[in-house]
Amino acid sequence: MTEKKTLILKIKKLKVKGFSLKKLREPKVRNRILFALLILFICFLGITVGVYKAIMQNLPSITMLETYEPPIITYIFADNGEVIGQYARQKRIVITYEEIPEVLKKAIISTEDPRFYRHHGIDFYGILRAVKENIKIGRKSRRLHGGSTISQQLSRELFLHPKQTLRRKLKEVILALQIERKYTKQQIMTMYLNQYDLGHGAFGVETASQLFFEKNVSELTLAEAAMIAGLFRGPYYYSPYNNPERTLRRRNHVLNRLVEEGFLRKDEAEKIKQEPLNVLPLHRGDSEFSAYFNEEVRKYLEKNYGAEALYRDGLKVYTTVNIEYQKYAEEALRNHLRVLDKRQGWRKDKKNLLDEGLQNLEEFDGKTFSSWLKSSLEEQDIIEAVVLYVERNKATIKFKDYTGELTNKGIGWTKTNNLKNLIKKGDVIHVKIRKIDEENKKLDVSLDQEPLLEGGFLAIEPQTGQIKAMVGGYSFERSKWNNATQATRQSGSVIKPILYTAALENGFTPASRIVDEPTEFKDQWSGELYAPNNYDRKYKGAVTLRTGLEESRNIVTAKLLEYISPQIGVEYCKRFGVKSPVYPYLSLALGAFEARLIELVSAFTTFPNRGIRVEPYFITRIEDKDGNILEESKIETEEVISPEIAYMMTYLLQGVVQGGTAAAASFLLKDKPLAGKTGTTDEYSDAWFIGFSPSLCAGVWVGHNTKISIGEHQSGAVAALPVWIEFFSHIIEKEKKAAEEMGEDPLMEEFEVPPNLNFVEIDRKTGLLATPFCLWTIKEVFLPGTEPGRFCTYEDHLLVLDYYSKKKEEIH
Repeated sequence: MTEKKTLILKIKKLKVKGFSLKKLREPKVRNRILFALLILFICFLGITVGVYKAIMQNLPSITMLETYEPPIITYIFADNGEVIGQYARQKRIVITYEEIPEVLKKAIISTEDPRFYRHHGIDFYGILRAVKENIKIGRKSRRLHGGSTISQQLSRELFLHPKQTLRRKLKEVILALQIERKYTKQQIMTMYLNQYDLGHGAFGVETASQLFFEKNVSELTLAEAAMIAGLFRGPYYYSPYNNPERTLRRRNHVLNRLVEEGFLRKDEAEKIKQEPLNVLPLHRGDSEFSAYFNEEVRKYLEKNYGAEALYRDGLKVYTTVNIEYQKYAEEALRNHLRVLDKRQGWRKDKKNLLDEGLQNLEEFDGKTFSSWLKSSLEEQDIIEAVVLYVERNKATIKFKDYTGELTNKGIGWTKTNNLKNLIKKGDVIHVKIRKIDEENKKLDVSLDQEPLLEGGFLAIEPQTGQIKAMVGGYSFERSKWNNATQATRQSGSVIKPILYTAALENGFTPASRIVDEPTEFKDQWSGELYAPNNYDRKYKGAVTLRTGLEESRNIVTAKLLEYISPQIGVEYCKRFGVKSPVYPYLSLALGAFEARLIELVSAFTTFPNRGIRVEPYFITRIEDKDGNILEESKIETEEVISPEIAYMMTYLLQGVVQGGTAAAASFLLKDKPLAGKTGTTDEYSDAWFIGFSPSLCAGVWVGHNTKISIGEHQSGAVAALPVWIEFFSHIIEKEKKAAEEMGEDPLMEEFEVPPNLNFVEIDRKTGLLATPFCLWTIKEVFLPGTEPGRFCTYEDHLLVLDYYSKKKEEIH
């Protein structure tokens, strides 16, 4: 009855508006209505086709997946195959389906796409489930559930922009359907797990597994796999480094989903939930280790292969660097730069956090300090600390969640014993850790200071030219300028062995005598008078060529250069591989020209390598990601001098270490034959030492970035030689330990002596054949026919200024 009344009312309304049911039956009216509906249908169809065409027109083709190669990591390897560096815009290690553990597959499916193996790209049940879950948690939640399948997420990650629009969603659906038709579920799962950004530069599950747990993905436990699976929803929001409590809740949610999907029993899940995250620290290892060497490799790769290959193509770069030698070099240079800096006293240039506006020092997180990012602490580490409280005799410092006590013991180098004169509350200072109380989070520290001084270190294997260690400065973080390969510095006396070589090839012998006395020279090139001084401002009269080199007598070298001509000196520098500009002035005798450390160390490798110089190199081979060799090193050699002259110079330079300017290193000679030369420039602005054993040549430079003094009397023997000594001491200890483990005596290296040389006993002061009355006898080396022609006499002794100034036993 009600329905009938309703119908009558509708008919009345139509009549009121001028319509009736009878009119609807009229052909004319009916045709108009049908025509209108047809127009509407055509419009709808046109709009639909237009939208479809618009979507399809800009729709990426999934055929791109057939050739798509995701960016992967370029690895830098040391000479023993260990990884020392990585370069990538996206750090990704691609794995196969077989390498993905079942626990991770199940965790991903349970959380992201439970019907993965049952749908064809779109899961309507999943969409309804997501709507239901979102209603439960409410609209205010920051992380709503999505209904996207793994295929949809993959299409979005690979092809589409992240901004969520209806158009993008439609494209996502179409691409997902196409991907499902083209690829198997295993292929889709593999692409998905290799592609995703999982936070902190880790792309793909293998890289994430290495980052968080330092293990292969195939070795993940269920708890670890659940944590990684939970990151796909929001890698930074759920990052264990940003919010570990939230990460833990997310991991436990994944475990609950595993239970709901039947992959895990509830009691097992509850037991696993009790496990902590056990994530490794984000910053581990030493970011400074081999940084300068790695940068040289990076620049070479970018220049020769391009940025795309470097950061995307996953090159494998095998280098020459020796990890242990590199560690020794870095430690030695940094340690001694600090020692040298302390000789100049305390500097009041320390940053103060309170002055910068920080209110609460206890809340300071130190994220800008490199030492605060280290994952572990060791005794003798140098760290940045914040001063919390200062008294005259002691101060309290903060480092991360540690507190430390600093006393005024051992601070004599600051020229005061009152800590209040040095530091104040809020200062950021460097301290050295003496003891660590891990249980109570306490540190016992001593005052230290970051040096202003810079330095460089380079070690080359003479027989191969391989660079075994490279340090370009005190800190790569502080300055990326490489003092080993880029900086040109005045060479000082370290250039003298090259000029002495020229002298030996131009008529001089180790026993030739030159008068060491104040001398004015007229420089033929400049036309000006040149009057050099000896380093000690003293003169010794007639001395042998050996003495001139061992004691680095400037007058002797200048006279040698004048005799052979500065032009010949320049030619020899070029022959020895010095590429920096060198001009034929007499000041060349004192190393007035500038050169790079790498040039001079390479030059010195000629001596232990029988006169042959091998061009230095740092890459042995480069492979693409599939192992195809793109480049292999080609050893470039040049015979610079004869083996005889090379050995004679080596023998002379051994005297520098035995009793000359580098005598501080003589204690090492009982374990290894060593030779080398110190170098110092005017005003003590540059300090050098370059020395070698039969199998390794290493050089040190110390100075400032600008030409200012290192400090009074800070010569090459004082400022540079100690770095070299510490480096070679470590090598000797390493060799001894290795021999001891093998139950053998350490093998004593020897410089190879060419067969056609003569050793003759002479008096080192007079340069003549020795007699029983000579106090300064030495076995000297000569080319056949160049030996002294007569024996030493008492009169010859008297002609030497200091012949009887010391007893024979004092010399030996």
